Amino acid sequence: MATPPTVAAAGYYVATRAGAPAGEAIVRMTTATKGTFSLGASQWTLVADPATKKLRGTKAGSVVDLKITNRNTLSGAVDGDALQLTRAVLRPIPPAEAAQSDAGPTGAIKAVMDATPDYQHEVGDATTFWYAFGPVLYRGRLDGSARVLCVASDPGPSECLPFVRRTLIGDSGQKTQGLLAKLGLTRSYVLVNGSAVAMRPSQASKGLKILKTNVAITSSRHALYNSLLTASVQAIVVLGIPAHELYDVWAASNPAVKKTKVFKLPHPAAVDRDGSGHDAALIEWATAVKSLRKIVTPDADGNASTPNYGAFFTEMDYARIPRWDLPSTAPLYAGDDSWGRAATPRHNNCCARPSPDDLVSLVLTQPPGQVALLQYEYKAGKLVGTKGKDGKNAKVNAIGLPV
Repeated sequence: MATPPTVAAAGYYVATRAGAPAGEAIVRMTTATKGTFSLGASQWTLVADPATKKLRGTKAGSVVDLKITNRNTLSGAVDGDALQLTRAVLRPIPPAEAAQSDAGPTGAIKAVMDATPDYQHEVGDATTFWYAFGPVLYRGRLDGSARVLCVASDPGPSECLPFVRRTLIGDSGQKTQGLLAKLGLTRSYVLVNGSAVAMRPSQASKGLKILKTNVAITSSRHALYNSLLTASVQAIVVLGIPAHELYDVWAASNPAVKKTKVFKLPHPAAVDRDGSGHDAALIEWATAVKSLRKIVTPDADGNASTPNYGAFFTEMDYARIPRWDLPSTAPLYAGDDSWGRAATPRHNNCCARPSPDDLVSLVLTQPPGQVALLQYEYKAGKLVGTKGKDGKNAKVNAIGLPV
């Protein structure tokens, strides 16, 4: 069963009413047939017919009728005025937020991170991990203010981009950010990896054994985790089976770990993986949100009363990575792949490994209006070359951004 068109249409839109701009519109679908439509300060209750791709919204004395042209365009009328919705890609970043950034670790926590061992030296082979990209260690607050500590598996291609180097910023990261948003957290979290270096799936069993038993790697990881498990942490969220097992190793090494409530959840990539909805992973995430809302104190500017996950994972369940989580070098589209999810063909991540994989390169596809494609080559965690779509050396700065 494919995702019903009404669910795929959930998201943020630029609204044009009777030929004039009307601001942002939001379509929320909790099921394939029920949801809400917001335009400005007004909100209508939606009833949808997936077979005809039509939606009808009502509130006291007002009616909205919409027809889905495609997942990026809806048209119809509100109270007799023509209404056109065009999916918003990318969502605007407020100037006050755009001016913020994460300068990186300092002091004692920096010393802990700097002590991360050379994985290739420790493992002694060239194939278990994608060694060339180096370690990616965290995203979020390092100052002891985090109320949720998230443990993920390992960095994906998006996290290894030379201008980012932060944990969970790709599709899985934007899903995780959406989960944090449902808890009312805008800042008070920190995310780390079970493996600081990306692990090759074909070597997963061997890699996980190394991560559990290698003294240098295990000690370094536990030192980081222990430094971040402060009195402020109210819950630990662990994402995916490899991370679950590495959490168990950590908990066995430090009795204090078990004093904090832990939620072992499916990996974000498993949540509504095929778009058919009602899957076990999505249900587990929704159940965890209910429990976490009773434990975690929201941030002052957060909202823990937004809708929980419905029968399907929709665009509304994603959240853009905030600028205060990213280095100042990151372009404004970093951490927001909504444009790719709206593209044809759809792609959920802006960055991927080349095919065939040469173990040292990443391929970046940028939003429309940017350089179409860049291929980065790494060595020992450092960017050593950048090529354009034509295969020729591209003119970029030290962190791979076009000049």
